[in-house]
Amino acid sequence: MFDKKNLKIFLIWPISVLLATFFRLYGLLKPESLLINNYLVLLLVFGPALVVTIILVFNKILKVESN
Repeated sequence: MFDKKNLKIFLIWPISVLLATFFRLYGLLKPESLLINNYLVLLLVFGPALVVTIILVFNKILKVESN
């Protein structure tokens, strides 16, 4: 009924929901320990995407110059 690819998705989804629920409850119980700067959130969200974009652009530029 399920192939192995779908089985991985069905295993990852409940684990991520449990982790999110745990952090949500922990944040409700101890809010002072989870103070996060807004700039840090922006950096964590957009930083990896910016690095990957720069790598892809440099990779494409180097491939065009080598041909």
